[in-house]
Amino acid sequence: MKEFLSRRVKADLSLLFVVIIWGSTFAFMKDIFNKITPFYFLTLRFTFATLILGLIFYTKVKKLDLETLKYGLFAGVFLFGGYGLQVTGLGLTDASKAGFITGLAVVLVPILSAIIFKKMPELTTSVGVILATIGLGLLSFSGSLIFNLGDFLIFLSAFSLAVHILLVDRYVKSKDAILFAIIQIGTVALLSGIFTLIEDGYVWVNDINVWSNVIYMGLLATALAFIIQNKAQQFTTPTRTAIIFVMEPVFGALFAYLYLGELISAKGYWGGVLIVLGMLLAELKFENIKKLFINKNGINELN
Repeated sequence: MKEFLSRRVKADLSLLFVVIIWGSTFAFMKDIFNKITPFYFLTLRFTFATLILGLIFYTKVKKLDLETLKYGLFAGVFLFGGYGLQVTGLGLTDASKAGFITGLAVVLVPILSAIIFKKMPELTTSVGVILATIGLGLLSFSGSLIFNLGDFLIFLSAFSLAVHILLVDRYVKSKDAILFAIIQIGTVALLSGIFTLIEDGYVWVNDINVWSNVIYMGLLATALAFIIQNKAQQFTTPTRTAIIFVMEPVFGALFAYLYLGELISAKGYWGGVLIVLGMLLAELKFENIKKLFINKNGINELN
């Protein structure tokens, strides 16, 4: 049991490392879509990541089986849906609303898990979800409550990302996590390439800033990040994963302050605190909390 808990903590810390990487990308990617289209950037980013992983894990790729390919493609479609719908919706709504709605995946994951897989989250995890959602609203939402087409696309993006987390949880325990991740990343690259072709977005890119972002995000924010996610989700729950992912705007705000000098409001600080509390609470089990106050004979130890 202790070994499992140790693996779970290591898995959650690994996911937190992934979120730190993702949070750093907001500051580095400022104004990047003024130079190339979003789908073209996704094509370059995910293609680069696929090629790097294919070269590193060449011996594994040669052993790819049909089931891993099938499930990887299925999960990859939802991963692409998350990214594709998000970049499309961002052009039609405010960034603050988009950040909040995207983070609603933290609520959708336990709901979908309960409906589809009949898995109810722990009480402490449920409270953690509530705190993280409130914190997300304080940190990122400052716009209008009017719901437009862009908001709807961002919500579909959040739904798609929530399903992706559940699919990874469902299949990664029985499949090779690295191969499973490579197929997902390759699927996003392929579908992004198709959409880039449709929008006639292919142009020659000679901007060093674009290529530095492609390399950084391809290596760290994609290749490394999704390998870690697929490996880590073998030892943690999808709801806990979703709560940790809500930390992304917290680190995004931190890097924006350090790299761009953008200030965080007092409301934003409180939002960050609630998200962190929600994440920490999700790490605890209700039974373990009770044991802090009640001994094995049922007597309150604080008396």
